[in-house]
Amino acid sequence: MLIEKPFYFLRHGLTDWNKEKRYQGQRDILLNDEGIQQAYQAQALLKNEDITAIYTSTLCRAKKTAEIINEVHKVSLLESLALQECHYGSLEGQLKTDPEVDANWRKGVTPKGAEDYHSFSDRVLNAVNDILNSSNVPLIVAHRAVFWPISEATNIGYDIDLGNACPVLMHPPAADKINWSTEFIGA
Repeated sequence: MLIEKPFYFLRHGLTDWNKEKRYQGQRDILLNDEGIQQAYQAQALLKNEDITAIYTSTLCRAKKTAEIINEVHKVSLLESLALQECHYGSLEGQLKTDPEVDANWRKGVTPKGAEDYHSFSDRVLNAVNDILNSSNVPLIVAHRAVFWPISEATNIGYDIDLGNACPVLMHPPAADKINWSTEFIGA
């Protein structure tokens, strides 16, 4: 369960491994030129949003995306190990050939040497709740899998395709609802 407070979420810009469809996990892969451009496009979309702090994964692809966004906002930029992508064990660096791996991981089938989904989810949700417990209007810049426990906790489901550098505003449920809602910025 998440503290019911609006927040922004942004997946990092594109990397070569995203393009090649490789598991990145906690490998520190740089943004490619397209990913840098995507981060600047997200910056333009977010420039008029009332963001008062940016929280980012320590992995360079997320951190660089956050730094680009912050060129306009000039707010506190806070790094968090807890916002890092999942550790995918033996799959890191491998091509994504089995479309069921991610779904099976969320169901408890942990790849060899990988972080189990339950521990990963707890790590992410604890970090997000710590962020939401502040007085800030936060932007969280992280990773694709980091959004999965958030999706689960907010009852929005896994069917949202969160593209690279596509900002989303998460709205807590209205008084008569149980589900959060998402608003894609610039869509």
